[in-house]
Amino acid sequence: MTEHWPMEARVKGIGALGYIGRLGTSTEMDMKEARTQVERVVRVSGLEMNFEMVVDPSTPASAQIVNGRRVILFDPRFMAQVADRICPDWGAMSILAHEVGHHLAGHTLRQTTDPWRDELEADEFSGFVLARLAATLAETTSAAARILPAQQTPTHPGRKDRIAAIVHGWQNAAAIISAELTQAKHNQMLVPMRQDRFGPAGDGSDASVLALTARIIFYDDPTDYYITKSGRIDSFDGTQRPVGKKALPSSSEYAWTFQTEATRFDVDYTGHIFMHLPSGDVHEVGLVAALQPLSPRGK
Repeated sequence: MTEHWPMEARVKGIGALGYIGRLGTSTEMDMKEARTQVERVVRVSGLEMNFEMVVDPSTPASAQIVNGRRVILFDPRFMAQVADRICPDWGAMSILAHEVGHHLAGHTLRQTTDPWRDELEADEFSGFVLARLAATLAETTSAAARILPAQQTPTHPGRKDRIAAIVHGWQNAAAIISAELTQAKHNQMLVPMRQDRFGPAGDGSDASVLALTARIIFYDDPTDYYITKSGRIDSFDGTQRPVGKKALPSSSEYAWTFQTEATRFDVDYTGHIFMHLPSGDVHEVGLVAALQPLSPRGK
């Protein structure tokens, strides 16, 4: 599978740009950033990262099987231009999500008989993933609107059809998110813990600042999360690992923000946690509760 995005090859890199647009970055930095982006895409799909990333300046982006391995080839200079000039936050992500979609749909495992269908499926997957990562519809379609050619080819639908597929994927994800949150049931035995406005303090390096101070409960997530004195947030699902940190709130109505690699949750002064959907809707998704023993919920 090559030239999933036909116009990509016409965008020329300028200077020694790295994947995220910084001058003079190394191949190692390019690879690390690209892998981080793809890991976020795969995590939304509920799968483990098992793609190999390969820097290849000869192709803007391509999903292939190489010696039995699933590989995503990418040109850091092209990706940098997408990030710098087209859609800073989501442009490169949408392209990489499209290539991941080809792999996950099995397109790279067979000789296609319907290339248009394959491209539209990968486009729809890209839209779905970006919605799950809280990109707006405009952010999700930005790269496609500016890169894809208007005219169809024997292997690729035209821009209008491909953007429609991306929009369909985004809308499907937005509907699922809304339904999941609507169906969330509040546990009446859990009492939210009042919160003070966050003010960064401590460097998180000694035992005292790593002491646990409160617990985070997400209504639809069986994993327990705990807040440390330094503001770091750890998950406990059999093993302990940092997943985010407390940050300054996005507005005065919130006490603090739970910031992760993938999204942001706002916590109000009563201890309730809210998520802002791409549609602009705000849903309550959890609460901050008093500290409890580190054990699986319900056991």
